[in-house]
Amino acid sequence: MNLHPQIAALAVQLEDLSIFLRVHGDRIWSGKVDLCRHLVADSNFAGVDHFLRLFEGDDNLDDVRLDDPGDTAELDRLRKAARVLAGRLAKEEGAD
Repeated sequence: MNLHPQIAALAVQLEDLSIFLRVHGDRIWSGKVDLCRHLVADSNFAGVDHFLRLFEGDDNLDDVRLDDPGDTAELDRLRKAARVLAGRLAKEEGAD
């Protein structure tokens, strides 16, 4: 089954984010992002919704910082790219 291009792009972004977090020792957040990726890759909108919820409340994905400022900047870039794609998909889903 071929994924819609925007869904496929989000799955790739989530995979990149998950791998980056895992490589930098954050297994908890990488696991949460990877769960979202699996759902998105299965064309399950719950993955988009779940990913966006990772940014809510105390101790959210936006709060994650790494020791190296350059790594944190890359994390910010990856987070933002995935969040923008997920936000677009959520907006489109809400418009239907």
